[in-house]
Amino acid sequence: MRVAITYIGVVFIWSTTPLGIQLSVDSLDFIQASALRMWVSLALCFILIRLWRVPLPMNREAVMGYAAGAVGVVGAMLCAYWAADEVPSGLMAVMWGLTPMFVSLYTLWMIPNQRVGVARWLSILIAFMGLILIFRGQISVASAMLASLIVLVVGVNIHGYSSVLLQRLQLTVHHLAQTTGALAIAAPCYAIAWLFMSGPLPEEVSLNSILGVGYLATMGSVVGFVGFYYLLKRTSAAVVSLSTLITPVFALGLGSVIADEWLPLDTWLGASVIMGALVLYNW
Repeated sequence: MRVAITYIGVVFIWSTTPLGIQLSVDSLDFIQASALRMWVSLALCFILIRLWRVPLPMNREAVMGYAAGAVGVVGAMLCAYWAADEVPSGLMAVMWGLTPMFVSLYTLWMIPNQRVGVARWLSILIAFMGLILIFRGQISVASAMLASLIVLVVGVNIHGYSSVLLQRLQLTVHHLAQTTGALAIAAPCYAIAWLFMSGPLPEEVSLNSILGVGYLATMGSVVGFVGFYYLLKRTSAAVVSLSTLITPVFALGLGSVIADEWLPLDTWLGASVIMGALVLYNW
């Protein structure tokens, strides 16, 4: 029962995360928005660890797990924030829906005695065709969005790799400790990125950015990451990644209703093809 409730919570958080990212970059650049989110999240995690008296082991296996988590926290999140300026939140969620495909490919490569059936190879091919439709539609809209879509796919790829790497390491530490350790390794990486790729904060930070960073720091990072690592310990990376079948539907609806996002016909067709591929993949 606890696993099911956590799963529903993670689906809800991941459905609202793309919209939260877009809100946070309203007046901040992508480095500032992502770095502030991670630093606030790390501070909250340290407070929770002290309150709940959760141990934070520093042995070799634990540190390797933290580092594997940080790969996704830094690489995947930076790509997502980078793309947020150009890619609508609903389309971001659709692209993130490709996670199971990358998880399968990395599982085949990294986990011994794993196989990918014919139906799943077919679904990966169909999803690739959906990507072509989406990219074709964006070429005529804006070259900047096409570049952002490519960066976003790279981020999804990194997220899939990080998930399988965490499964391969067979996490034993508490999920809050895993979240804290991953954020602790990621925090200085964001500081370096800010130093070389960003500048001072704007004189006026919009309410949208404040709300976006606040929501993602608490729900998206602390609650979302803790739930994600909790599920990885009790299920497989493939099962966890199935949540990406549901999140695009909610995210597309939220983007259309709340943010009044418009997507060209080719994008809707490509998204539908990808969703069909995900259904085939899971079935």
